[in-house]
Amino acid sequence: MSPYLRPLKVILYAAFIGLLLASYLSPLQEIVDDRGSVSILRADLEEVQKENSARERVVEGLETPKGVERAARERYGMIKSSEKVYIVPEDPEGE
Repeated sequence: MSPYLRPLKVILYAAFIGLLLASYLSPLQEIVDDRGSVSILRADLEEVQKENSARERVVEGLETPKGVERAARERYGMIKSSEKVYIVPEDPEGE
């Protein structure tokens, strides 16, 4: 082997290995970024699951006659025909 070809081979191998490493940097950076977002997504998931549980309890409450009555009274101000309603006006002066 010629003494001039040996340094050329070393340079070519080094360049090839450098290109390989450079091609792995972008995917590795994406993996690191994705791992950071996993914890954020887990926290979001837990929050949404809590909200869903609360909504499921509301739905379960509305499936009973007492739940429907309570919702009608709270949301729409409905009363039974045998009940009396007293309206207390607010103080206009704010005292």
